[in-house]
Amino acid sequence: MAKEVGGELMNIVVVGPGAIGCAVAASIGSKGSSVYLLGREYHKEHFTKNPAVFKTKDDEISSEVTPITIDDLTKDNIKPDAVLITLKANFTIEFMKELENHIPHDTFIVSLQNGLIAQDIYDQTAFKNVIACVVGFNIFTESIGVAVQASAGDIVIGRVMDDHFGTETGDVPEFILEQLNLAAPTSISSNITSDVWMKLMINSTINPICALGNLTLGELYMQADALKLALWVWKELVHVVDALKLKLNPFQGQLHANMLYTYDIISYGISRTVVYRMTGLHGDAIVSMLQDLRAGKTTEIDFLNGRVVEIGKKYKVDMPINELLIKNIKKLENGDSKPSKGYLKKIYRDLVLA
Repeated sequence: MAKEVGGELMNIVVVGPGAIGCAVAASIGSKGSSVYLLGREYHKEHFTKNPAVFKTKDDEISSEVTPITIDDLTKDNIKPDAVLITLKANFTIEFMKELENHIPHDTFIVSLQNGLIAQDIYDQTAFKNVIACVVGFNIFTESIGVAVQASAGDIVIGRVMDDHFGTETGDVPEFILEQLNLAAPTSISSNITSDVWMKLMINSTINPICALGNLTLGELYMQADALKLALWVWKELVHVVDALKLKLNPFQGQLHANMLYTYDIISYGISRTVVYRMTGLHGDAIVSMLQDLRAGKTTEIDFLNGRVVEIGKKYKVDMPINELLIKNIKKLENGDSKPSKGYLKKIYRDLVLA
């Protein structure tokens, strides 16, 4: 039975007991809502005996959750008010197609994921009450069921609409704002498409370069080759945004897209300062793509740089640097080499000498 929060009875299903999933499950559950944490059988066994835990900079939040598998939704007649998706983009659409068989199609779906996956859910599944999110903090998994905050940040949310590019978002239910606000300060965007694209550009720049170079976010701006590669990647991404005629909101009110579009040594210096401001709060954070490579998992490169390259081709935008990053990330996925500063330096050197 759901418990009362803010005057409403809430049943929240969180899909994916990884870092983000445990963080939001622990935060929401600790304040009253009934939280169902959907994972695999071994997750179900773990959370039957143990709470979901979120270790923030100032506190440790712990909450009992109800562990379930996808089949339990139907078997136990669970009627969620919202489903929060924290899966890797690689597995999302296949999962959502299966989810169509278990919950009403008017259920609110909240995508706490990288890239354009919220739009994909809207376009490719029966669910049309889809909320996109931009997550501005970094979290990692300490152990099964335990999420640790590596850096602080906020959440920006907005309703996905028919128009992919630039339509103002529709209404977001107050209860979703209320629930997410328990995990991090949350606000509603007037144009979530813009915010999602800005975060996509940031992730597509920072993630593969840090992953290839085995760099923390704080190390990125310290290495000249890494920073120059980041600027070249960013230019290509801006070309795609321009082709789409997107007007981007500045990220967290500070980072404008053209601030990293550099041509000379003076603007390079400015860009170094901008990247420092962008990554400084997250200095010791390890990007998810590097975490995946270290764990021997497939990365989300196809849903970040790969997706933008795909769109760029439709608009005849050449993206050789992004394509090069994709190629090298896949080499690392295949075990052909390991992430290292030397590996990144070789990529940069080969580009300069080409």
